[in-house]
Order: sequence, then structure tokens, then C-alpha cells
Amino acid sequence: MRIALYSPNFYPLTGGLEHMVAYMAQAFAERGHEVVVICQTPANGSGNAFAFRVLRRAGFWREWRALRWAEVVLMFNVSLKALPVVLLSGRPLVVSHQTPHTPDRLGRWKTQVARRIAHRNVCCSAHLAAQLGAPAVVIPNAYDEQTFCNRQPWVFRERDLAFVGRLVSDKGADVLLHALRRLHDRGLALRLSIIGQGPEETVLHHLAATLGLSKWVVFEGLKQGPELATLLNHHRVLVVPSVWPEPFGIVALEGLACGCVVVASDVGGLPEALGGLGALFPPGDAGALADVLARIWERPFDFLPPAERVAAHLSAHTRSTVAERYVAVLSEIRG
Repeated sequence: MRIALYSPNFYPLTGGLEHMVAYMAQAFAERGHEVVVICQTPANGSGNAFAFRVLRRAGFWREWRALRWAEVVLMFNVSLKALPVVLLSGRPLVVSHQTPHTPDRLGRWKTQVARRIAHRNVCCSAHLAAQLGAPAVVIPNAYDEQTFCNRQPWVFRERDLAFVGRLVSDKGADVLLHALRRLHDRGLALRLSIIGQGPEETVLHHLAATLGLSKWVVFEGLKQGPELATLLNHHRVLVVPSVWPEPFGIVALEGLACGCVVVASDVGGLPEALGGLGALFPPGDAGALADVLARIWERPFDFLPPAERVAAHLSAHTRSTVAERYVAVLSEIRG
């Protein structure tokens, strides 16, 4: 099958969306499908190391020719700018919804595309599907199972808490810092690694200093791939304290795969990503988060999920499994 994946954002950007597009394109190619990724992200000069074609800022006619070559188009999120060239290609369209539509006019237009134009809609979580306003198939997101795996026994890990994510207010790193202060006030002096970059980094440095936690918090910067997996294998607990309703949460899968106890906000698609294998707390509630972390340190083995349950949950999120589910949807509407 000839498949065109359309995503305005792609590598070298490194968010969850960009990872998901690359995971699916690679998995499709490994199964013998012909693949082209069409995006608006410029290259970073490192060359194209992918096993599939990538068209970057190709312009209308080159994009149209690539879409006409394909038998089916898989668009990641609704791109209204891309819609004319996709429609003129005459190819059936599947939209993979990775974020919710906003309640403004732009969001309403995107919802109408899902209702009236897309041949099929796919949502990365049941939470997102319930918000879409159009029929959708739920196919969860994938993680890199070859890179993220458990290499270090939990009891021998020398680092306490990890946060992984873009340093923006939606991700709740400030909530985690306030929870850490509460733990220190109780006499539980845990250390925190903040892994990621973003516009709120300076604010978080200042907050850590204001709370008297500077020597207990390490800002690791951006880590990806094997480097991130190795770092997670040195930590006992991964905290995902998002205050925004995450549509899914690949980082929760990565933490589980690396043997961390995962603590996440009970919001959006995070509980689905966690699969009942970690601890949840109300979003934005630093006191509740501190209580959960204190219980983990008091009785850690009560929070370590059985290895067989983790393996079963993660098996539904491998790139191969998720790609097969997408291929079934794409094959259904081809032609």
C-alpha cells in the first residue's frame, strides 16, 4: 500500500506528535508499504536517516503529486492549511487526532472536517474520542519498545524522582516542586531530576530557589532516546503532574517500560496510558501528590506493578501493534 502521512510538524522537532509520526512511518515501511511523510518542518542539516521519503516545505504542486501517488492519506491532527491539497488529490483521508479541538471558530471548523470530510477518524484515547464530536476508532499511541526497557532493579536505583517533559505551565513541574517542598517539611528529603527544556525553565529555577530546593533539584536539560532511557533506569519514580488534560501520555509508557513507579495526574488520557499500573492524584494538587509520594517511600513494594501486567499493557503499545491497527483502518478505506 502507498501511504502518505501528513503532519505539519516532524523531526527534528521532538514532541509526542513527531515521535508518533516517525514511529508509524517506520513501522509501515518495515511491513513493505511505500511511505512518504509530508511536513512543514525544515531539516536541521543532519540529513535524512529515515527508511522512507520526507517532503519538507515542498509547495502545493509537489505535495499534490505525492498525495496523488499515494493510495490513502493519514493526517495527524486536522490541518486546515493542508486541506485543499489533500482534497484535490482525491485520495481517501484518515485523521489521527492527537490533541483536542479548541472551542473557538477554528476548532469548530476542524470538528466539521472530522464529521464531514474524513473517511475515518482515529483518536489516541477514549478521553479524546469522547470530546471529538464525530465517530472515531480509538488506537492508542506507541512507544519505542527497543529503546525504553527495564535494565536496573528498582531497589538499586540511586536517584529518587524524575520529571520528563517540555517546561511549560501545562506540564505541572511547579506542582511537583511544591510537593517536594512539602515532603522535605515532613523530613522526607527526596531529590528531583527535571528533564526537558522550555520557556518556563528560568521560572522553575527561581521557584526551586524560592522553595529552598536548589541543591535538591537537578535540571538535566533535554534528553532523548537511549540517553533518556538510561536516565530513567536510574530513577525510582517518574512523576507526570500535568494540569492540562493530556490526550494520551507516551512518557507514562516509557516510565513503566524502564521500571519506574509512575505517578500521574488523574486527567485526560493519562489514566489510559498508565493502564491502572501506577498511582493517580488530582491535577494541580501538590498536597495530594506529596501524600502519594510519601506512601510510595513508606511501602514501595505496594506500588511496584507485577512484571507480567506491565508486559501485557505495554504489548498493546508497541510500534508494531499500533501500526497494524492503523494499517487495518487504512486498508479498509483504500480506493
